[in-house]
Amino acid sequence: MHSLLKVGVVVMTAFTISGCSSGNFLVYKDSKHFYVTSTGPELRRILCDTGDMARITKDSKLPDALQKDLNDGICNSNKVKERLMATLEGMTKEQRTALKTAFQQNGYDINVVANC
Repeated sequence: MHSLLKVGVVVMTAFTISGCSSGNFLVYKDSKHFYVTSTGPELRRILCDTGDMARITKDSKLPDALQKDLNDGICNSNKVKERLMATLEGMTKEQRTALKTAFQQNGYDINVVANC
């Protein structure tokens, strides 16, 4: 039992570290969590179909061109993960912080894995 718990902790730590060490990060809302670069239908439904991503990019107060790149990169139906990763990794630490803060202001938790 304890070894299973240790493995779980290691896996969750690895997910968190991988989300924090790159431009990619884990978002959590409405009992759903996913990386912003994922291509799953839940991300699209929660972030894009609701209009949350448009509000988040606006609230981030990032330059207009970067807001457009992020919104298009996350919500485009022809999403290219590598292009979005390049956009995120090209952002300064301050810009990534502003984006993550905007997610939080819109009801999202960042780099927190849901308890199932």
